Amino acid sequence: MRKIRKFKVPIHLKEILRRIKLSETDTKAAGFSDEKDLTVFIASLHRAVEPGVVYEFIEGRCMELAAAGIENNGVLGVCALTLGSKIEEEINQIKNHQALAIANIILYEFLRTAVTFVGGLIKDDAEKEDFTVGGYEVLYSPSFSYGPEPKFLREAVRVDAQIAQKALPALFDRLNAQKINLKFIDGQIAPKATIVFMTPWQKKKGKK
Repeated sequence: MRKIRKFKVPIHLKEILRRIKLSETDTKAAGFSDEKDLTVFIASLHRAVEPGVVYEFIEGRCMELAAAGIENNGVLGVCALTLGSKIEEEINQIKNHQALAIANIILYEFLRTAVTFVGGLIKDDAEKEDFTVGGYEVLYSPSFSYGPEPKFLREAVRVDAQIAQKALPALFDRLNAQKINLKFIDGQIAPKATIVFMTPWQKKKGKK
């Protein structure tokens, strides 16, 4: 079963402001005189988000994944989610290093929020089939030069990098990732602000 969705990423302003504060980034040096200026900046990046997601639930052994070294005998959800290219284009125009660090926090918070939202959709679909959903296994997540990865990505379970590189092109073909303008070219994913992950399904206890 494949689903193609466009959706809106909620803007959790208080949480983003909290994360910026915790980062101890110098907001004055970044060019923001007060919280209102920061809020305007966050809103401008939010307008640049063009999210899309494709995902599929694979039952039993998948030849494409097996060829890459990923065996599956149950039900496996595979998902590719992107924030689009426009937000990175906006950030690339920023020259102030402190402002770039803040933009990095904002982008990753948008990505975390999107993953949480899509994870909820996947969980709902699994429950309709009397399944529960396991944890994420990440095949790809973005890394930017203007700031560090957030905790939710640093602590994520990772598929071996070589296996992921073999699996990604096959997964993109299977998912029809071009429907959300995702491409895998010469070992690189574009747009970069993308996450690709798998999540195993487990049958609920007492269900057959």
